[in-house]
Amino acid sequence: MSETVHRGSCNCGAVRIEIEGPLRVFGFCHCTTCRKASGTAFTANSSVRRERVRFLDGEAAIARYESSPGTFRCFCSKCGSPVYKESAAKPGVIRIRLGILDTPVGAKPKAHAFWGERADWYDDPGSMPVYETWAPVLKDEVEE
Repeated sequence: MSETVHRGSCNCGAVRIEIEGPLRVFGFCHCTTCRKASGTAFTANSSVRRERVRFLDGEAAIARYESSPGTFRCFCSKCGSPVYKESAAKPGVIRIRLGILDTPVGAKPKAHAFWGERADWYDDPGSMPVYETWAPVLKDEVEE
């Protein structure tokens, strides 16, 4: 295993994961679907190769909801915590919800994506750039 290991868990602790290696560039997604899935103004996500993610507990507790054709929101079926998203368009890659991490992320977000869909009560991008759709720095950040 590489020397960088991130560990995470859902709110109730039923799902526990490890991610081998450093996280990729990440940002905040303000799209309507992410806002509804998280219940807040945006999500913080990082793409990782599925083979780098190991379930320590609770893989069977993961429930999947198809939020749009071929895109699945994966969450703990016991407490509802969002854990990751997966897409048929990018097999082998999942988008980890950084809020589940119990270890430090070790990086800062780079951009706001889908700014035009943001919650009307959130309007402070700070010093990060905003994009109406995918932020170029975030779109294909997983190494091939």
